[in-house]
Amino acid sequence: MRKKVSRVAISMCAAASMVLSVVAPAMTVAAETTDEPVELTVWSWDKTMNGTTFEVADSLDDDVTVNFVEMSKADCLQKIHTVLASGVTDDLPDIVSISDLNAQGYLMSYPDAFLPMDDYINYDDFASYKKDMVSYDGVGYGVPYDTGVAALFYRTDYMEEIGVTDEDMQDLTWDEYLALGEKLKEKGHMLQTYNPNDIAEFQIMLQSTGKWFTDNDGNADFVNNDALKECYDVFKKLNESDFCQVVSDWTGFAGAINNGDVACVMRGSWITSTIMAGEDQSGKWKMAPIPKMSTEGATHYSNQGGSSWFVLKNSKNAEAAAKFLGKTFGGSVEMYDSLMKSNNIIGTYLPASDCEAVEAASDFFSGQQINKTLVEWEAQIPSVNTGAFSAEAQSALLAVTPNILNGSDLDTELAAAEEQFNQTIQDRKSTRLNS
Repeated sequence: MRKKVSRVAISMCAAASMVLSVVAPAMTVAAETTDEPVELTVWSWDKTMNGTTFEVADSLDDDVTVNFVEMSKADCLQKIHTVLASGVTDDLPDIVSISDLNAQGYLMSYPDAFLPMDDYINYDDFASYKKDMVSYDGVGYGVPYDTGVAALFYRTDYMEEIGVTDEDMQDLTWDEYLALGEKLKEKGHMLQTYNPNDIAEFQIMLQSTGKWFTDNDGNADFVNNDALKECYDVFKKLNESDFCQVVSDWTGFAGAINNGDVACVMRGSWITSTIMAGEDQSGKWKMAPIPKMSTEGATHYSNQGGSSWFVLKNSKNAEAAAKFLGKTFGGSVEMYDSLMKSNNIIGTYLPASDCEAVEAASDFFSGQQINKTLVEWEAQIPSVNTGAFSAEAQSALLAVTPNILNGSDLDTELAAAEEQFNQTIQDRKSTRLNS
């Protein structure tokens, strides 16, 4: 076996760089090899999770070394779209990260841009819902990655200050959860972060009731969606409160967690890597089910986020990238076991469901069996059809959200959002038919 001493390289890409320029090569750690490994360039976000994952994957394959180019999620998705829409094939990355809710839109819009992966991985080895999200017209294009089982992560020391026990956190309603905010504020702590331009929590709240932004036919489900209206009720309460840490981007969001500003974080399980970046907080966090909504059919279980890996068919190392993903993300229980042990990263690779790390207790999360609990919750998440236009639906809602927060009639604004969404989808379908 050849010897390779390497480490995933991290390079930063500012928001202003969303142009068709060549991405500057990241500074890499020299690799000591008998034969020169192939360098694969990956575009993605969140180095604490995705960067760490590729470090582990890279260590398992002597034939490649990974150049991990980090940018924000929004920048990454926009940059992929911009490059693919232009038809430019020079200087493409080999592998890109696409969030599950965006994947169908990219596959529909750019069906020839991604390398089919059916010959490189066995899709039966992955959770069926992930296979559906990364397939189009019966062909698998993406390599499924993480699950986004949602949870309420909380600081045990802050809760103790206000007399709240771990048992109290297990069956919260949203009203009960929000009521913790004023008590925490009195002790100098914020309940959670709040970004008026980010409705990520709507994904969690809606799916917990078995509802979504769109119906089974892909049409907007805004005006008659009681669960969505309850989401806005909660969002307005957060907006009007004095117990939330207001943030405007990922840096502020992650900083509020790691700096100890907030008592709670409600996100998909992928957020554990970010929480654990605050090493001085080890043993001060625990995990509970998400608050339950009052809408009919509501549960404590949901999903938020999750992404998969796609190989750009016209990249210079497409074949090597496909083999690498097949060997690691599509074939290594060892990799998933390592990721669960180190960062509680839960994949959707079924052969890894019985690995040792599933039963492991987390020192960071106060001895809880985080991985085992998340796997158990995943089976109880209400199923929803997210369709191909979730991103467009959320964009339409975000456009009217400032009006709603300022007191405009909710039904009127939701109707306007539906009209905008329908026009966007009509234009999108028309463009594809004429292309």
